[in-house]
Amino acid sequence: MSVAGHLGDAHDLSERARQYANEVIFRDEWPLTAEHVNLNRVTFETSTRMERKHGVCSSDGAGNSTIRLSEKTFERAGFEAMEETIRHELVHAYQHQTSGVDPGHGDSFKEWVGPLNLSGRCSTHYDTQPEDYKYRFYCLQGCGFIGGRHRWSKGVQRAICGNLVCGECDSDLRVEGPNGVLDEVPEWRKDSSFDEDDLQYRFYCENCGLIGGRRQMCKTVRRVARGETVCQDCGSWNITVRDEDDTLLAPAEL
Repeated sequence: MSVAGHLGDAHDLSERARQYANEVIFRDEWPLTAEHVNLNRVTFETSTRMERKHGVCSSDGAGNSTIRLSEKTFERAGFEAMEETIRHELVHAYQHQTSGVDPGHGDSFKEWVGPLNLSGRCSTHYDTQPEDYKYRFYCLQGCGFIGGRHRWSKGVQRAICGNLVCGECDSDLRVEGPNGVLDEVPEWRKDSSFDEDDLQYRFYCENCGLIGGRRQMCKTVRRVARGETVCQDCGSWNITVRDEDDTLLAPAEL
C-alpha cells in the first residue's frame, strides 16, 4: 500500500511522521479516519528552528495543510513523544479540510482530546533548560531557574521591574540576558534590529510575540496580514498585524 501524504524535506522525522500519520488514519487504533483527513492534501516537514512548540499545522486556505514538527523536540524526547504531537496536528488538518469547522483549540478540537489521548492545547515532552532561552528567569529566594523567553517581551520587562514573580514562592526574579544580568529595562532594545516606537505596523507571531514591522503600508504588511509569511524563528504561519493604535488589521481591509 502506498504511503499517503507529501514530504516537504528529506529529514528523517518528516518521513517517520508521514508513516505514523498513515497508521493513525488507516488503522483501527484511533477514531480519526480517512473520512476526516485526506492525507494526500497534507505535507510533512521538520523545523530546525522551532523552539516554543512541538509542532504546527498551517493551511493555504484551500484545504491543503503543512504539518511542521520540531527537530528539537524529536532529539530531546524521541519519536514516541512526537506521536501525540502528530495526532494533535492531524486534528488541525481535519479542521482546515472540513467546511463549517472552526480552526484552533475551541470546541471542535476539544472533541478529539479524549478519543486521541491528547494532553490538550499544550503538552510538555521534556524539561526546558536555561540555555533554551535568550532571557532567563531565576527566583531570588532559592527556587533556581523557573523559565524564560526566547525574545524580548512584556514578560521580560515585567520581571525586570518586579511585576512578575516566582510561581512557587512569590519572590522577585533575576533576569539574565545575552550579556548578563539585566538590572533595568533599556531605553530601547539594543539586541533588536528595529525600534518598536518607530513602527506604524507591527507583526506579532502567536509564539514569539513581536517579530518586526514596517513604518508605512507596503506589500510586506499586506502579505503578513493575509497569512502569507512564516515566522523565521518558530515556523508558525499564525502572524497578525496591528497598527499604531493597536488595532488588528483584517486581510479584507487591505
